[in-house]
Amino acid sequence: MKRVVTALFLFLLTGALALMPVAAQDAVATLTANLTEECVTDYDPTVDYFPEKVTITDAVNFSVAYFNHYKVVEVTNAFDGAEPFTYVLVQCGTPAPDAADFPEGTQFIEVPAGNIIAMSTTQLPHLTDLGLVDKLVGLDSFLFVSSPEVRERIDAGELVEIGSGAGVNVELALDVEPDIVMTYGFNPATDAHPVLIEAGIFTALNAEWREPTPLARAEWIKYTALFYNAEARAEEVYSEIVAAYEAAKELAASVPEDERVTVLWNTFSSFSGAWSIPGAETYVGALLRDAGAVIALGEEAPQDSALLSFEAVYDGALDADVWITGAFGVNTLDDLLALDSRYADFTAVQTGNVWNNSLDVNENGGNNYFELGVTNPHLILQDLVAIFYPELLPDHQFNFYLRLEPAAGN
Repeated sequence: MKRVVTALFLFLLTGALALMPVAAQDAVATLTANLTEECVTDYDPTVDYFPEKVTITDAVNFSVAYFNHYKVVEVTNAFDGAEPFTYVLVQCGTPAPDAADFPEGTQFIEVPAGNIIAMSTTQLPHLTDLGLVDKLVGLDSFLFVSSPEVRERIDAGELVEIGSGAGVNVELALDVEPDIVMTYGFNPATDAHPVLIEAGIFTALNAEWREPTPLARAEWIKYTALFYNAEARAEEVYSEIVAAYEAAKELAASVPEDERVTVLWNTFSSFSGAWSIPGAETYVGALLRDAGAVIALGEEAPQDSALLSFEAVYDGALDADVWITGAFGVNTLDDLLALDSRYADFTAVQTGNVWNNSLDVNENGGNNYFELGVTNPHLILQDLVAIFYPELLPDHQFNFYLRLEPAAGN
């Protein structure tokens, strides 16, 4: 009986829809899902064209306000001293709101957007996870890309390389007719975004790197999704990331306080002449906390990171259980000791517990830790938990971290 009633209902609904005006049929459709490919053909101001919305739970540097046929997105803290950047995303096929109602410099774009140029490898996993790689037409540089789908497009000659900074190749960017360039900011005097905006190219700043926690940075996948009406997919992807991250965090939380390892993070920098100790309220500090670690010399960096001399680190962190170096080009203990022979005195070196995030690095030095890892911090956290407490994840296959061993033959 249930099948008969259902079939009858569907028959009547189909007939009713057939008798509706086209605009009313569009209204019914837009009430169930966002338009991710097509435009509105018969605009109805009473219709909510974005029934699938994002809820921002961790990120603090972007926000979105929904209106029936447009969204207002604001990016704050894009770089030191930055004023907010405002973007109005208008459902194509509907009228744009009055520009006079928005701050000076507000940029307008129709959504779902089409072609995109990504100026940071951190944005590529967004496109992959959202099923938007086919929209990619350009990058700042091909050198450091790890994403297999993007490298395939590079090899096929389907993408252009437009450079970065104030010397960005505007002509080449214009040639591929991007609807959007997604970039980042450090200093407007040397950044690409003022040049691109002046050329009339819609340019959106991504400020994920300014977020203080791993999940906050990962949530910027929702920012990219806003330009493609892909909110539903972004919410699904992000919820999976959060679940996996929280599961790894819960494992680490099971370790008693008196059994937690002490971790020395980072290595000596020949550029600054100091060691950077991550603060408790930094991105790295959050990772280490969630992985159940005690930060060596953490008392020197209760909030932000602290720069210490080698002598201070030698005196205060020589006996750290684990050393995460983060040193470029260091893949063996010999590589590490070649930097400074005094490193041999560290307990972690003597016990073979020195690690680097150099497991997945391409031929040009592009490190997938900084590409895939930003949107997928659960993969980093799982690695760290497996390093610190291998008994918790005995069968773990490492994503980014490599244990430093003596070079072959030594």
